[in-house]
Amino acid sequence: MRKFLFTCSAVVVLSSSVLASDYTSDVNVYGGYNFADSDCVVDDAPVVGVNLNTYFNDNVGLRVGYERVIDADFNRANATTLNGSDSTSVNRFAVNGLLRKSTPWHNITPYILAGGGYENYEDGVTTPSGSCSGQWFLDAGVGAAVALTDRLSLNPEVRVLRKDKCETIDVVPTLGLAYAFGGGTRVIEKVVVKEVEKIVTIASPAQTIQVCTTPINYTDRCDNSYYVQVASELKCTNCDEKIKNMALINKLDVNGYTHRDFVSTNPSGTQVNRLLVGPYQCKKDAFEALCEIKKTIQCDAFVYSTRK
Repeated sequence: MRKFLFTCSAVVVLSSSVLASDYTSDVNVYGGYNFADSDCVVDDAPVVGVNLNTYFNDNVGLRVGYERVIDADFNRANATTLNGSDSTSVNRFAVNGLLRKSTPWHNITPYILAGGGYENYEDGVTTPSGSCSGQWFLDAGVGAAVALTDRLSLNPEVRVLRKDKCETIDVVPTLGLAYAFGGGTRVIEKVVVKEVEKIVTIASPAQTIQVCTTPINYTDRCDNSYYVQVASELKCTNCDEKIKNMALINKLDVNGYTHRDFVSTNPSGTQVNRLLVGPYQCKKDAFEALCEIKKTIQCDAFVYSTRK
């Protein structure tokens, strides 16, 4: 039974467990400043607020928020509250969709938001053109959650609001402190894949091996006419007398065997090209060489004599 060696790649998986935050919600309390458009009813003023963020998966979430613009002075001439005051607070309610990066970058998780809501003037507003209690708006923004602990994070954020009635734009930068809850922690398997080489020995299917032995009953002759035949082919008309099996010829050359092409006629009268290794001085010498030739060159080789 022959055995063959080959190299294969084996994959070794090394794993270690780490804990990671997997909280589904957070509440964010923040403060900032509302920069109002110059055409807006009210002027710039401080703002405070709170929002609740809930994530449905690693990326997508929903925000429900409330914020209050505190004691904003009127920006338009002759504008007052319904009770005659020259300033008012603004209450805003908003719903936003959230899209965040699924994995933090150096403990920073960026996100974007977009949505809309409604704001109302707490004391109502009256101007020469009429009275107004509030208006709808669209908003969008960007922010980031900077992790401080497993649950706490700082949330810098900038939002832009587009008002419905007065068609003005407010810019609201804020800084919040968020507390995460819900879900808990999860175990993450850190997997390292390493490729290694391994030598595997595989046995070939069972096969019959020809045992090389020198025949016991034969008459040794030493007339330099003995060869070992390794290939043959029928000779065609007007062909040269060379065996075309170059792979076999190269194999003989690499292993240092002397060889020749020999044409003979078989009993049916057909000419045959034979590829012979030799010559050997004696018949015994040819049989001894036959063993090694069967192993290394051609397993069905045999001893052949050119003597007539």
